[in-house]
Amino acid sequence: MKILQRGLKKEQIAQARGYMRWYRVIDNELRLFVNENLRTDKGEAVNKVDYKNSKAYLCMDSLEYSEKFYNKNKHLKVRLYIKADVGSLYNEYEVIDWCLSEKGLELNLA
Repeated sequence: MKILQRGLKKEQIAQARGYMRWYRVIDNELRLFVNENLRTDKGEAVNKVDYKNSKAYLCMDSLEYSEKFYNKNKHLKVRLYIKADVGSLYNEYEVIDWCLSEKGLELNLA
């Protein structure tokens, strides 16, 4: 997977101090902030990054939410930021395209 930038703070990416949502639309771009360690109340993973196959699966816990989110934003260019570790810094990964699948939001990465 191709890393475009390393060690970014969320406020740099979101261009807003204290921004709390997991995504932000800026200038026709959908910026996604992914925490791989996020779990549901039942302990299931919400997001999964498959580094071996260069894919990311997001919002796996709610297919209904994924469908609404995708239909609302499918026309936007996607930029993906994944927390580098347990800290608060993100790395940006190159997104080739994205779609809605049976697993949730599916991103194909370079």
